Amino acid sequence: MFSTRWWVIMSMAALFFWAVSLQAEEDDPKLRDKKLSEWIELLQNGKTVEARKAGLLAVQLIGPRKSRKVTQALLAAVRENTEDGIRAGAATALGAIAAQAREDDDIPTDKIRDALAAALRSDKKPTVRRAAAAALGKMKGRAIGAVDVLALALKDTDANTRTEAAFSLRRLGRNADEALGDLQTALKNAKLERLTRIHCAYALGNIGSSEPVPILKGILADTKNDLELRRACAEALGQLAEKAADAVPTLAAVLTAKGSNVVLRRASAQALDQMGPEARPALSALRSALKDDDQFVRSLSLHAISQMGRDLGEERKLAIDGILMAMDDNVLEVRITAIEALGNLGVEGLGEQSKAVVTRLTAATRDPQKAVSEAAKLALKKLQGMP
Repeated sequence: MFSTRWWVIMSMAALFFWAVSLQAEEDDPKLRDKKLSEWIELLQNGKTVEARKAGLLAVQLIGPRKSRKVTQALLAAVRENTEDGIRAGAATALGAIAAQAREDDDIPTDKIRDALAAALRSDKKPTVRRAAAAALGKMKGRAIGAVDVLALALKDTDANTRTEAAFSLRRLGRNADEALGDLQTALKNAKLERLTRIHCAYALGNIGSSEPVPILKGILADTKNDLELRRACAEALGQLAEKAADAVPTLAAVLTAKGSNVVLRRASAQALDQMGPEARPALSALRSALKDDDQFVRSLSLHAISQMGRDLGEERKLAIDGILMAMDDNVLEVRITAIEALGNLGVEGLGEQSKAVVTRLTAATRDPQKAVSEAAKLALKKLQGMP
């Protein structure tokens, strides 16, 4: 009896000490025969920058899921480390940790956000502010509480920090609506670097408010502005869709302007396509664009027209004739898009052109190109209700 009790007691004691030992191992995991605590000490107090960089890398490699001390050490580094390169590296690491954190992870994303916001707001080194701004962008929705700091950073003295702040606000999408006014101010500022303004334009499109439409269309219309900036404004207007209906005439003008760059023509055609029936005032321009040199402009214009249906009005015959001509395009994809456009217009959209369209589609079902014949068959199915 004694020996049995003794064995049970000793087994329980061994189990207890094993559990304690295991917990200690988890709290201080090893990498390359060094404990996490040793790497953290190197990160904090290494005698050289290279030594601290080694500590930073090791802490990142161990990762926050193996020990809470990883995130704590990185938070301390971004706040207190005397080397700006280490603070910047810690900011980048924290952004990646927060971005990858799962709901069931014990990772304090709110503390990470606040530490990064503090670094962006007050660190004296632009490299650190830049890294903090970029890291907040990686956090996306988890960085909502730092939108005001990112908006303020659009006025930072460092150009790269301004650009990173604008890009992060762009990545936040509708969550950046608090920065709507600051983004518009930055976009209008012709003295700012082009990339910052480009990100601001896209951010405004992502937010989804109609408020910046006058600014966006004004920049798009001015041929003296940077090409990529104008393109960004056109694409932002497309993102706003029907909310940007006031910009339809501007988009139509850019689409058909003599000498207009193909990048702008594509962006304008796509924006009009995204506006659906609201693009009706641009129908004449879209019909002209069916003869554009660029196949993507032609395809986008075809699709835009196909969404107008009954709204084609007096230009119906001209529009449908243009689509029928596009069925003979020398680019297969454009031919298919033209066929699909006829099917999408439906019975009401085709009106008295219905019989001519059906005859043409029926002939297309015998086309040697399988993709064309299949598209024609599908379009005819959509028009089955036609008398």
